[in-house]
Amino acid sequence: MRLQALTKCAAVAGALALPFALSAAPASASPGGAGSAVAIAATGTVVVPPTSSVASAAQRPTSKSVAELPANPLVQARLLNGSAWAGHGRASVADLRVAKLGLSAHAVSAKCENGNGVSHVVGATLGTRALKVGATPNTTVTADLKGLGNVTVTLNKQVRGHDGNLTVTAIEVSATLAGKTQTISIASASCGKSGQPGQPGQPGQPGQPSQPSQPGQPSSPATPPGEAPAPTPVPGDLPVTG
Repeated sequence: MRLQALTKCAAVAGALALPFALSAAPASASPGGAGSAVAIAATGTVVVPPTSSVASAAQRPTSKSVAELPANPLVQARLLNGSAWAGHGRASVADLRVAKLGLSAHAVSAKCENGNGVSHVVGATLGTRALKVGATPNTTVTADLKGLGNVTVTLNKQVRGHDGNLTVTAIEVSATLAGKTQTISIASASCGKSGQPGQPGQPGQPGQPSQPSQPGQPSSPATPPGEAPAPTPVPGDLPVTG
C-alpha cells in the first residue's frame, strides 16, 4: 500500500511538472510587469480565500505552496502551488475533488508567459464526462446534476484586460447553490505582455563636409641680410713687453 501511495504521488508530481517544463525559469525575465498566480479561490455560498496566491514583478520567481487545502464543505485539493515573477505566472493543484458538483481531477495546471497562456488537466471528469487534457481556450462543458440544475465548467478560460494583461484559468466552475451563484477558480495565472523592442531611431543627417581652407599666400622670402660694411682701421700703438 505504501508503495502504491508513493507511486501515485510521483505520477501526480510528474503531471504537474510536465506543462511547466516547457521553459525553465530564467535568471532574468523579459519585461512585462507583475505576474500573479492563485491555486484555488471560490465565491458564493461557500467562500474559499485565494490559496497559494502570489504576485511579483521581480526578476526571479516568488513561490507559495500549501500541502492541502483547509477543510471546507465544497472543495478538496492537495499540493497547491503558485509562482510569479516579471511577465510570468504559474499555478497547479493535485487531487481535486468537488463532490457536490461531480467534478474531480488528478492534476490541474495553468501557465502564463509574456501575455500568452496555456493550461492542462489530467484525469478530469464532470459527472460521467471526461474533460480534455489540453482544451482550446474558453471551452465550455455543461452538466445537469440532480437537485442542482446545470453546472457549467469552462476549461482553459482566457481573458485579456484593456491593459493587454492575460488571465488564464485552467478550470472555472459556475453553479447555483442555495439560491446563490457559486464559482470556483482552479489554477489561475496572470501576466503582461513583454516589452516591445524599441524602434531604431532615424539616423541623423550627415554633417556637411567642411570646405577646405584656402591655402595661404606664400610668405615672401626674408630679405637676405645686407653685406657687412668694411672694417675701418683704428691707428694706435701697442705696448711691447720685453
